[in-house]
Amino acid sequence: MKKLLVILSLFVCALCARVNGANWNDVKDVTPVEKPRPAGVTNGIYYGEDGTSVTLCTYAGSKTESAKRVFLLGDMTDWKLSADYQLYKDSSYFWITVTGLEPGKEYRFQYAVERADGVKKQISDLYSEKVLHTDDQYEPKKVDPDLLAYPAGADGYVTVIQPGKQAFQWSDATLHFKRPNKNNLVIYELWVYDYTESRSLKGLMKRLDYIQNLGVNAVELMPICEFDGNYNWGYSPNHYFAPDKAYGTEEMYKTFIDECHKRGLAVILDMVFNHATGLNPMNKLYPYGSDLAKNPWFNVNAPHSDNVYEDWNHGFEPAREMFTRALKYWLTEYKVDGFRLDLSHGLCSDKPNTSVGNLKYYYDHGVKAVSPDAYMILEHWGGNMGTERPQLISYGMQCWNNTSNAYCQTAMGWLKDGDGFGEASKDGYVSYCESHDEERMQYKAKKYGNGDLKTNTPARLARVAENVAFNVLLNGSHMLWMWEEIGYDFSINCDLDHPNDYNDKYRCSTKPRPEIRSYFTKEERVAAFTQCAQVITLRTQLMPEVFEGNPTSVSIFSGKKLRTIQWGSQVYAAANFDVSADQNVTLPEGIWYDYLNGAVLASDTYSLKPGELKVFTATPVEAPQFSDISKRDRTAVENVQGDKVQSTKVLRNGQMLIFRGGRTYDVTGRVVE
Repeated sequence: MKKLLVILSLFVCALCARVNGANWNDVKDVTPVEKPRPAGVTNGIYYGEDGTSVTLCTYAGSKTESAKRVFLLGDMTDWKLSADYQLYKDSSYFWITVTGLEPGKEYRFQYAVERADGVKKQISDLYSEKVLHTDDQYEPKKVDPDLLAYPAGADGYVTVIQPGKQAFQWSDATLHFKRPNKNNLVIYELWVYDYTESRSLKGLMKRLDYIQNLGVNAVELMPICEFDGNYNWGYSPNHYFAPDKAYGTEEMYKTFIDECHKRGLAVILDMVFNHATGLNPMNKLYPYGSDLAKNPWFNVNAPHSDNVYEDWNHGFEPAREMFTRALKYWLTEYKVDGFRLDLSHGLCSDKPNTSVGNLKYYYDHGVKAVSPDAYMILEHWGGNMGTERPQLISYGMQCWNNTSNAYCQTAMGWLKDGDGFGEASKDGYVSYCESHDEERMQYKAKKYGNGDLKTNTPARLARVAENVAFNVLLNGSHMLWMWEEIGYDFSINCDLDHPNDYNDKYRCSTKPRPEIRSYFTKEERVAAFTQCAQVITLRTQLMPEVFEGNPTSVSIFSGKKLRTIQWGSQVYAAANFDVSADQNVTLPEGIWYDYLNGAVLASDTYSLKPGELKVFTATPVEAPQFSDISKRDRTAVENVQGDKVQSTKVLRNGQMLIFRGGRTYDVTGRVVE
């Protein structure tokens, strides 16, 4: 019996020594050498100029004490702990310079950290530009044919470095790109995964002609920084310098941005700086639970509303430095043109009402410091938005302005209960009829429409261009959510396997594909696209200088059946938002041309049918015409199995779980099992 207990004790000791794959018996308990970091080195990865060396540095401390010791664990060490790769210590920073590397070759590594309390962790580098994870093998797979294998002995995310990597060759279109005026933006928001048939950047690039024809001057991508799992909206971030491989490689991202610039399209990234998941290395080091109180990077309790996951402490200087550097990185390395910051009112320290100061700091030091005309658009809600948003706008930033309710009302034909468009006509704001967070106008019209709008598809779709025109022709910047221009009419709370079922558990699910339903070839939807494109193009390309000022007259308020917008003597728009009666409009004095009807000389008065839109210009301006908007990634269609994605949903203990490719996700796309 005594012998058995000894054997069991030795077995337990061996398990304790091997934590997360690293065998700590490989190294003696040696106090690290204290040595100042090289000049300019804080957190992150610093390549030598000759491409054969790299200096690595990580912060490894709690609120009160530094980690005990840190080792490099990776390809350079054959994934074994070695005294030769114990990092130097500089307060709570640990660093090492590795030499003798092969230029252009990729190497994998983690930091093996022994905390002051003896707990051992393996973490990736906070500043990783490329990472590996066991999720990479699951469907939908990461789109990188040359992805290195996940190494034995690793735990969680693994950092990939590549010294001497060749720089991407940007075109002159990018190097000399002139960004559209920030108050004259028409943005097209999309989720790469659901927008393209091949669910990738390659597929998205084949859609760029379509987006360009729509006339918008900016594309906004929902979050692309490395997120949990492979199927995700992106609001579950864990690394801020690594583009997620679910959509493509670094080369593909840069090629996409370059192609956008060639078409005059600015690129805006949706960034999630409020929170991170437990897979973030600094979160993993002192994770949720009793350890989180020790973690200087995160707040135990968010000092603001609407928080999810773990809340960043923006008053902690290393965290503030990380976000500042992330903004600079995407502006310089990927040449993006600006950002939309998710849940920006949450960018607080450990105290409430500190987001405004932090946002000003990031705008000054992370954006304007490297790219003064780059955009910084904020999703700034919360109880103080009435006082905070004007401060941020006067400082040069912009704010999302949710005006979707008004446009849903007019899409349904109910001219009451907040159907006025006045809030959508403001400089400094980005207003919209739809976004990824708001219900589809045409879905509501189909379900709740006034008169015959529930059943009369042509009448319902005629209101698409009406609403788009009476958004984008108002003051300030504006945004469309993908497929809005063709009258997409399935709920944001449906699933492609259950297209007619309304369930908020389906919020982040893939949606019924418009291609398979022939939305790009049906006459009424092509007409909706065409009129939307003609109106948007008038603003962004044909007469942009007119819209950089302010409209001289608007009649857009609640209850109005006939609504009008006038930009001096240059542009006049009129639309009938009633559902049953014609409305008469008299044009302002002067000579006008019917822009949407071939720039023919206009009459003095018109009778507009319900849902009819008219746009007039003071000089004849030729509107673009489209006979085929259906061009798409036809090769990829062959890989789409009808309208299905291999997924199963199960309600377990009140929580909807999604099973895809051998993994389990919650409705936000976060891996839960």
